[in-house]
Amino acid sequence: MALSDGDVDGRSVRRMNNGLAAAMGKDSSIADPARCRPLDNMLAYGSKPAPKAFVPLSVDMKGSTFADPKGTSVVVALSSHDQAGAKQVLAQLRTALAKCGSGFESVNGTYDEVDERPVSGLGDEAVSYVMWGGVQGENAGASFTVVRSGATVVTFNAINLEKPWEVAKPDPAVVKAQLAKVEKAAR
Repeated sequence: MALSDGDVDGRSVRRMNNGLAAAMGKDSSIADPARCRPLDNMLAYGSKPAPKAFVPLSVDMKGSTFADPKGTSVVVALSSHDQAGAKQVLAQLRTALAKCGSGFESVNGTYDEVDERPVSGLGDEAVSYVMWGGVQGENAGASFTVVRSGATVVTFNAINLEKPWEVAKPDPAVVKAQLAKVEKAAR
């Protein structure tokens, strides 16, 4: 149910199979305060309960390279749970968003502010937010849209490769294509 190359016009899709991807999808947060751990886990696309299966993808503008970055890059992470587990992941994120607006500290950095963003019409339920901060005092905005469709949790994390200091939104075409594949597979 993961996107494949050619599914979204103008975008290349590749499955992340490197060491970074191996660290993703796990519940490894030690954030302080503890109530913010679901947000911290999401920096590595992890959750509690842990997913039964996890697939991270990198979706980039065609022609974008490390030496010549173009447009917005989107990390798409698919996590398979049972229905109750998927609902729990979104419930924990909502609770953390309600209680962690003033930020938290973790091994992933210091986040001074967490802003919930409006989102509707995606999957069975969704949350969207921006975390401000990072490692070594940077003040970048990490933008997340997390969608539950049945027992699958899909996370979209976007970054503008040409202007990384600006908050980026995931390309709606990428979101639409990925959610359509998840919903089709669930039928």
